[in-house]
Amino acid sequence: MAESKKTFNIFITGGSESAGLAAAKTLLANGHQVAAATSNADGALAIRRAGALPVYPDLTRESEVLSSLRMTNADVLVHAAPQNLGGLPQVDFDNADCLVKSSQAVLRAAKTHGLRKIIAISFAYLYAAHQGDPAAEDAHNVHGGHYQPMLAAEAAWLDSGLNVRVIRAGYIYGGSRATAALAEDIKRSRRLPDGRRPASWIHEDDLAAAIAALIEADDDPPAAEIINVAADKPQSPNDVAASLSHALGLRPPDVAAPGWMTRLRGETLADKLLKREAVIDSRKIKARYGWRARYATIEPGMEATTLAWRMQEAGDPADFYNVYEDKAAAAIEAANSERTLPPAIIDDEKPAAPPPPPKPIQASAPPPSDGPTPWNEDEAKREERRRKALERKAKRAAKRAAGD
Repeated sequence: MAESKKTFNIFITGGSESAGLAAAKTLLANGHQVAAATSNADGALAIRRAGALPVYPDLTRESEVLSSLRMTNADVLVHAAPQNLGGLPQVDFDNADCLVKSSQAVLRAAKTHGLRKIIAISFAYLYAAHQGDPAAEDAHNVHGGHYQPMLAAEAAWLDSGLNVRVIRAGYIYGGSRATAALAEDIKRSRRLPDGRRPASWIHEDDLAAAIAALIEADDDPPAAEIINVAADKPQSPNDVAASLSHALGLRPPDVAAPGWMTRLRGETLADKLLKREAVIDSRKIKARYGWRARYATIEPGMEATTLAWRMQEAGDPADFYNVYEDKAAAAIEAANSERTLPPAIIDDEKPAAPPPPPKPIQASAPPPSDGPTPWNEDEAKREERRRKALERKAKRAAKRAAGD
């Protein structure tokens, strides 16, 4: 008899969007119990629609994270909160100032709680550039500067002594804020920053599938290790923007090299990433865990992304039944229920008696008067004759009834 599949109680940080939300959906579909962290009501609604439990810890406070882990009885942690720092390089990334603080707080809570497995999202651009050669897991890292917070947060997990797998993912796209921001720039015909160097990419659903494969694996890995995850074909940021434009039904966007305003304000992390290569080798996860990218190139991934947006704009089917009564389902239930069938008709049952005829209307007597006046004399006489005729008719009817 085959062994039953292991299921876990899984806690996801950053679980209300992009890769975190996609991981929640994938893990729920695989039979796991999932709770996901969010910071607002919209995120909680997205998590509830996926079928997971939303919680609201402050990720920079160890005690709140630990309370959430204990409340959900978590076995596994997926630290997806840093995902917004690995979005599309054409869009400025979120501020990384609190990345180290939040990662350290979550790590301390994880140690205290005693988790069985931890999956932490990191970034492919932390490898030093390798001209023409994809970076494997043992490649050298980039130097600090703008990359220092990401390197420090990653190092905290790798040096923790816990069972941690750090995923260095290609640039993440899909339902993320960065992808939506790039689509908005394209729709408004804004000129995009030029990016011609090849890079690795990953659709959020493929990243979610990789997370599930790492959680469900029965192997006994080292205490901490790095796993590269990316689609098969490296493409430049310009190619990615053109694919998104095509999926939106628009012409390719214009691109431009950084101008004097960029040099004046100084380079951001996004500016640096657009100028450097960030290609990684994902053979390790394929060989060890059998993972394959569903969207091997950017084109089908962007088509799937825009299709999901159109479906959301058309309306959520669940909302329809929250607002309107499901009359079709009610009719089917009524047809299948014996309690709603009409009573049986009995042949020898006597028909109900017809209702009695209405009583004749009695004419009212004329009002008292001292004597007729010329203007109402004829009308008073007619009324008197009518009254007497009705009385005679009533008497005849009474005699006939007495004779019967």
